[in-house]
Amino acid sequence: MGAILCVSSGCHAGEAAAIRAGQSDSIAYSKVFAAILEEAGIKVDFISAPHGRKRRMFLDGVIALDCCASPIWRQAPGEDAVQLFSDAFHHSPEHYVFKKDQVIPIPTPEALRKLRVAKVRGFNYQYEDYFGSTVEVRDMEDVLDMLVAGRAQVGMINQQDFYRRMRLRPRMLELGEAHYIADLRVRVHKDHADFLPAINEAIARLQKRGVISAILQEVSISGEEAKPQKTVEVKVSESSSPGFQLAWRAILQEANIRPEFVDMPEERKRRMFTNGEIMLDCCTAPMWRVRPEEVNAQLWSDTFYLTREQYVFRAGEVREIVKPEDLLQLRVAVVTGFEYEDRPFFGVAVEGRDLSDVLKLLAADRADVGIISNVDFYTMTKDQPDTFELGGIRIRAQQKIRVHRAQAHLLPRINAAITRLNRDGILVELLEGNGADNLSAQE
Repeated sequence: MGAILCVSSGCHAGEAAAIRAGQSDSIAYSKVFAAILEEAGIKVDFISAPHGRKRRMFLDGVIALDCCASPIWRQAPGEDAVQLFSDAFHHSPEHYVFKKDQVIPIPTPEALRKLRVAKVRGFNYQYEDYFGSTVEVRDMEDVLDMLVAGRAQVGMINQQDFYRRMRLRPRMLELGEAHYIADLRVRVHKDHADFLPAINEAIARLQKRGVISAILQEVSISGEEAKPQKTVEVKVSESSSPGFQLAWRAILQEANIRPEFVDMPEERKRRMFTNGEIMLDCCTAPMWRVRPEEVNAQLWSDTFYLTREQYVFRAGEVREIVKPEDLLQLRVAVVTGFEYEDRPFFGVAVEGRDLSDVLKLLAADRADVGIISNVDFYTMTKDQPDTFELGGIRIRAQQKIRVHRAQAHLLPRINAAITRLNRDGILVELLEGNGADNLSAQE
């Protein structure tokens, strides 16, 4: 944890003064906010006030920090001029909510024009320009009451908040599809921009240790566990990695998603995902999918496994590769369609269709070195243990599922499936299997 930051003009050496921060209306997010600030070493006095008043207090600089919100929700006049946002610490599904057994399909935002929408006064909403008639109320409890009373046909609510409120006060309500995945962040007043680096570093550390997800699971019942999910059929990419195919199938099965697998060369699959011909893609890392058209189309699941991407050689011919420049004199076997950030340093890139081709190119002495994950190495070479040999670690990569934005409502159930499978140790067993001793020995 970082040192306590002193921000008061009256601070003396060794003394830490508290600043004011808005208390979140959500118990779960209040605990996350407190954990982030503690990790960042920022001492605060929490201010509890009605939502609208807190927004005015932030505008006036009375509170310097506020949590937890998506930038799209904070677009009132004057707010953009005074606010900065941290990195996202959680991606939260925002759902349509209806009276029990009165769910209305909303395939596009335009469908809202025919509906009476319950909204909280002072809130900013995604697709607000499409709302038909509106019923403005004081808070989220009133939104739910308006739906039960039949005075509104639809509202919007955070999934986690919905199940918490239903536990405290059961009502004849049910969630519809997710209409938006909110990237929740800490809001920092521009007068206190110096807090932002410490907050972002704290978020990164807490996410790496799994603290934020643990808090949210402890405080609130996951909607995926509280509400049975109907089976859905979706076109998904077949993983080009043999080592990940079993894990991919386990995640889909746990999420109650019936896949129609599409097996194509990697480059073709990337184009199909961008075009919406494939809705789910596995298994990859965000740093490998950064083309502008991909960024615009994709959402990412939680991390389900941390791989080691390593150099692979013919047995007995391992070379030490410390820096990218060490590759300049080598023929490097690569998979067409994969991104390699150090590719400019490859002496010669020898293209193969898949990872099997990478090993074939090495075995045929058409390449000097290849790049493969630890998982795939042990999966693909267990029957020929004396043919290939791993070298050093090139990079560590967080493996995630890519979800097309057109299927954003599947992201919560995929994340819940990953959580359950990792909690039970199933994914590690599938990914490491008989190679677990070898994998652990190199950590």
